[in-house]
Amino acid sequence: MNPLIAILQYKLFNQIYIYHFLLSIAVIGSIYQFAELIKHIRECNYIIHEVKNNGIRIENPDYEIYQTSYINTPIVMGLRGIILIPEDLNKEEIDYALKHEITHIKHKDNLIKFTANLFKILFWWFIPIYIFNKQLDLYLELHADNKAIENLEEHKKLDYLNFLVKTQKQAIKSSTTVLNSNLSFNRKSNLNYRINAILNKKTRSAIFIVPILFIMIFLNFLIFTPYYTDSDLTKGTYEISKSNAYILINGGEKQLVVNMNGESFISPIKGYSLLEDKIDLREKNSLYIPDYALDNAKGMTRWKYKDVDGHLSKRKFNAYKNSWESDWISYSKQN
Repeated sequence: MNPLIAILQYKLFNQIYIYHFLLSIAVIGSIYQFAELIKHIRECNYIIHEVKNNGIRIENPDYEIYQTSYINTPIVMGLRGIILIPEDLNKEEIDYALKHEITHIKHKDNLIKFTANLFKILFWWFIPIYIFNKQLDLYLELHADNKAIENLEEHKKLDYLNFLVKTQKQAIKSSTTVLNSNLSFNRKSNLNYRINAILNKKTRSAIFIVPILFIMIFLNFLIFTPYYTDSDLTKGTYEISKSNAYILINGGEKQLVVNMNGESFISPIKGYSLLEDKIDLREKNSLYIPDYALDNAKGMTRWKYKDVDGHLSKRKFNAYKNSWESDWISYSKQN
């Protein structure tokens, strides 16, 4: 990942780097995805509210079921799991629909899909997450199909297939698919896979959800490469920031005072060239070093300091490669 880091740290202009640009795009995309999710949630809540007021409640002691003209294919809507059935289904089709949708509720499929959509908000730019979501949808639909037909005779399974084809043709076209369980009804390829799985009696087909999830997580963790703030190479050195160091003026002589782990290190200095070429410090007894004067932001390189023969010296350390990038530079060699 070091070549990638080098590219990300390429300066575009002023203090703007490529990673700033890409991070801005990622944040804007996540905000857009989040806004879309909120929009879908509001639409789902609106439909649920209208269905409860205008739909026909089907009596069931365990589940909340409504028959309504608002939808034209059976769905489970909302995280609570409200089953909506179209008005144009016959009694047998309603039975098929309820078996399928109740399976989604029992296994909390809507919650699983909602969680997957939350991950998509953060990683919308990561292509494998879309493959994973598609495979997840297909797996959940195949599982629900399997439960719906497991006790059916062969000719009844064909009736169930006709029911699937019918619901595909009448698939809901609204944007309320984030919280409902009929995502795969809107994908012809998924329907074909489901039909073939039932006809071939392979309802537990090998869907590559786990491998895809593993690859997705693995590739994302590659971004988080090791970052060595300190290592065996840097023993005996210290870093400088305004939280642990200041410049003390004593009788006209300037000294760098560094507090590390309860100990103070004092190095005589005659200038600020080892700290920052363009540092602007006011002359008073204790001069704090501003953070902007340091080259130790969480980047690839960090400056490490120590005393060498009574002189303040610094050396550039690569925090990703855990290696030195320069020799020790002493103030006495610069002046």
